[in-house]
Order: sequence, then structure tokens, then C-alpha cells
Amino acid sequence: MSDWNAAPAAADIGNDGFTAASSTWAPDNAGGGGFDGDEETGYLGNNVSKHGGGGGDICHNCGGEGHFSRNCPQPRMEGANSGLCYNCNEPGHNKADCPNPTVEREFTGECRGCGQTGHRKADCPEQGPQVCRACKKTGHIATECDANRLFVLNGILEDDVMSPEEAWAALKAADESKESVAIKKALLMFAKSVGSTTFEELEQIFRGKEFNTHLIAKEQEIAVNWTLVNLQGKIDQKYTVSIQWSSEPKRAKFAGGWPSDPEENLARLTEAGFPMDSFVIVCSNCDEVGHTRGKCPEEKREPEKIVEQCVNCDEIGHRVRDCKQPLKQRGGGGCRNCGQEGHMAKECTEPQNMDNVECKHCSKMGHFARDCPDREPETCRNCGEEGHRAKDCEKERVVTCHNCDQEGHVSKECPEPRNMAKVKCRNCDDFGHTSRDCPKPTDWSRVECSNCHEKGHSYKRCTKPAAETEEGDGGW
Repeated sequence: MSDWNAAPAAADIGNDGFTAASSTWAPDNAGGGGFDGDEETGYLGNNVSKHGGGGGDICHNCGGEGHFSRNCPQPRMEGANSGLCYNCNEPGHNKADCPNPTVEREFTGECRGCGQTGHRKADCPEQGPQVCRACKKTGHIATECDANRLFVLNGILEDDVMSPEEAWAALKAADESKESVAIKKALLMFAKSVGSTTFEELEQIFRGKEFNTHLIAKEQEIAVNWTLVNLQGKIDQKYTVSIQWSSEPKRAKFAGGWPSDPEENLARLTEAGFPMDSFVIVCSNCDEVGHTRGKCPEEKREPEKIVEQCVNCDEIGHRVRDCKQPLKQRGGGGCRNCGQEGHMAKECTEPQNMDNVECKHCSKMGHFARDCPDREPETCRNCGEEGHRAKDCEKERVVTCHNCDQEGHVSKECPEPRNMAKVKCRNCDDFGHTSRDCPKPTDWSRVECSNCHEKGHSYKRCTKPAAETEEGDGGW
């Protein structure tokens, strides 16, 4: 066995001049590999934690060693870690909560446009002319634009030109396809070809030509930073144009804001338009347009914080998974009769508390539905009298045959021939035949498997193993 403390052989010297790894256990402060480690830790200087007690604890405020910036005896330096407001250059708050007017300071950052330092992107000399987001032209901004933004923002450019005949043919083809996107684009192309066209005139033409498309002027709210634009590009219209396939709403929830008749709809279309972005900024503090949160004149609103509330003990500050109280029983919070946990109402040993009973008929407390005073009197199916049910009837039970309609026997004991006119097929719900003799294809959605009791197949097509009987012999 080789000696662990033996000196390395000469053959262990590599060609690169470095000593090969020795089998000898080296002390922790040894500088391995020919690199100079720290005398105390044995690690390289770059690997020493800046938060440790060694030589890496450099202050971010003054750059000195031996203390942190929070304990620095020097005054606070200006900059990212100065603790001063970027707006007024005063301590005690940040820019978002600054109550003071803005103090102009020299900009020393980097321009986001050209990448050079000394100016902002808004003041960049290399920045091209500003482009309007509405009409895509230069020289003005979107809020000052008077061009018809309805065409540009819907993908119809100045080079897209059609004759009125071509635009009308495209509109007819789009109407036959009943695709709202295609209809809207074809409608705008026709409006561009015939500049004086209005929504009111188009709706009258559609009704005269029996088009599928209906232009409905609805009264509905839109976002504060959106506007309604008509075919001539006029903004701030009153009603919203909706492309529909009927003059009446198909669902009750769509009826809100719908015109009461075609005449009212035509009157609304004179001041209606498509909803579009108005390109105005909205303040997240007061929800008004024209300014941002930083320049809002109103008092800053605190955002609503999500409060954790335990559904087990109703206390604030933790969830049910961290609750130290005993877990409540699921399903209504215990017995409905006495209110205690551990049992249900049908197992309750306390006297019945009618104050906790809710009527399923009138939703009032204090009685059951069968004793409800607002309910119509019950009629007995056996004797025809009111005030009781057939199961509580004291008179002799009257049995009526479903085959011959006579009393005294049931249909399976009827001496008369079977009346097929009263037989209902379980496959097609028609009368006059049974499901076995039904001429229609088998409705497998009604067939229940006798093995797995699922619908859609019979026991012959069942893929599950055969159900065992009570004796457990698999039915054999």
C-alpha cells in the first residue's frame, strides 16, 4: 500500500510546468493549481462573498471597505442608491409618490433611440419626424389627426382602389358568405369608392335587396380611450354599429340597447359608427384621459390589497391549509336542525327545530313544502279528493288498466288484446310499435348496458369485465 504522505514522483510533473494533483491531503489554505488564493480562506478574491466578513465588504455609497452603505458615515451620494427622489431630488420619498413639482436636471443616461448619452429619446437629434398612429403620416399626432382613420386602421390603404361596381360585387359576395370580417372590409371598400355613403343608406339598400346583413345601431358603453367613427371619419358618434343577421336579437342578453323598431334603427344610424382606438392616454389613478398617473392632480389612490381570509375560522391573515382551528365538516357546516357538527339532520337526537326549516315552495322559514299555506291543495290520485296524497288515502285503492282504461286490474293482467295504439316505442318515441319492431335505426344514446349500466352500447359490445353477482361467481 502506497504511503499517502509520500512526495510526488518526477513523472507527476506535467509538460505544462504545473505539478499534477498529489495524493497528499493539503490544508484548506493551500493555493492549488499555481493560482494565488486568499491567505485566510484559500479562495480566489473573485469568489469571496461581498456580504462576508472578509475583504469583499465594500460600501456602495463611498466605495470604502469595512462597512455597508446603510452604516456609511459619509453623506449620501446622488445616484441610483442615493435614496433621493428622481423628481425633486429630496430624500424621504420616491418619484411615484412625489408631491413636489419636477426639478429639471441634466440627463446623463443613454438615449433609447440612438444609444448615445446626454439626451433622452424625445430630444434625440437623430430621431425622424413623428408619425401619426391614426393615418400613418408625419407632421402631427393621432389626437390632432383629422383624416379618416376608419380605413387605415382596418387595413385599407390609399393604394387600395376599386370602382363602385367592383366594390358592390365584393360586398354582395361577402354578404352571401355571412362572414362578418369580410363584410366589414367590403363595406368599407364600398364606402371608400362612394365617399358619400352612410350607414343609414346602406341599411336601406340591404333591406331593399334582401341582404343577409343587418346594420344595427346599438346603445352600449365603450372604453374611455375609444371612440365611435362613422364612414366619413367623424369621431365621437353616439351609437355603436353592429353587424347582425337579423333585425331582432337572438338572445335575451343581446337585447340591451337594441332599437325597438326599424325606424328607430335608421334614425340611430345617422349618428352611429364603428368603435376604434382614440389614441389618448388614460390615468390609472383617476381613470380620466389626457394625463398619466405621475401628473394626476388628484390624491394618489392606494391600490386594493388582496386579503387572505380563512374559510374555516373566518379570520384574516392565513388560509385554511394553515388554520390551527379544527377543520369544519363539509356540506353545510353540520346539522341543519341543531347546528352542531359531527352528524346530519336525519341523525339528530334533538327535537325538530322548525325555525331552521325552509320551505322549498315559498322559501319561507318555519314549515315544510307539504304544509305550505301558499301551495295549492293536493289532490289524491286514488280517490280524487283534496287534502291528502294517494299513499295516505284511506279508501280502497283504485287500479286502472293502461291497456283498456278499465278499473280493477293492471295492464299485465288485462284480458283484452294488446292495444298497440297506446304502446310507445322507446327508440323513437312514436306510438303503435315497440322498440324491437321500430323501423328507424337504433338510437344507441338510449341503450343502457346491463353489465356496466352505461349508455351508448349493449352488454354484447361492453369492453368492461363481466360484473360479478352477489355470490361472486361471475354470473356462472
